Amino acid sequence: MNGTCPRCGQTRTVRGRRGDRVSNYQCPTCQVPLQGVTTGASKGRYHCPIYGCIVTLGLTGRRLDQPHRLVFQPGPDGFVPDPRHREEPTRHEQAHLDRIAGRVLGTGCVVSADFDPHRLDDAPATFRAEQLARAGLRLVPAADPGDPAGWILNEPLTYRTCVACGGRTPDLPRRRVPEEWTPGRQHVVHGRGRYGRRVEPVNQGPHPAGSLACPDCDPRRAVSESGS
Repeated sequence: MNGTCPRCGQTRTVRGRRGDRVSNYQCPTCQVPLQGVTTGASKGRYHCPIYGCIVTLGLTGRRLDQPHRLVFQPGPDGFVPDPRHREEPTRHEQAHLDRIAGRVLGTGCVVSADFDPHRLDDAPATFRAEQLARAGLRLVPAADPGDPAGWILNEPLTYRTCVACGGRTPDLPRRRVPEEWTPGRQHVVHGRGRYGRRVEPVNQGPHPAGSLACPDCDPRRAVSESGS
């Protein structure tokens, strides 16, 4: 794994066990703990309104510099020289469109880097034109952004502790169990590496309604998986 020395700025490669941290190793020149190569690049975690997943601003997320709309663009769906032309969105693309429901993503909204309107700005002109012509979802500047009060905007996520296992999880409304609940997970694992793990039973509750549950402890997930 790679680490950066905060003093000399050199990137070092170290051999470590699976699950080990790069901060456990020192720069051979400066004798100071190494930092991850992406340290400082993260600018907070956000809930992407398009994918419905969590992205990290500066790494997997991008901030919009003006209002945009999510649209489906018909076009070739395969590769040259014989691409297949597609006129309709796929099932997954339609789910993303339904999640936005035609609303405008406002200035400052953080979305997945896959939808970054500027991701191809520095690409060769031929490659850029070919990619932009392909069928798929696009973020395009909103010609009529409408009332800013109706824009989709997101704030940095706040991470709190699951009341059952003590793990960190984003404090989202869907992570709050509306009724009194018992965790669906039976054990929690602590520590890193083969010899640092410790298995402990999860507090089986019952836990109060409205309390925070991580995805593993959330009993609603177990019910949905058993019924699928």
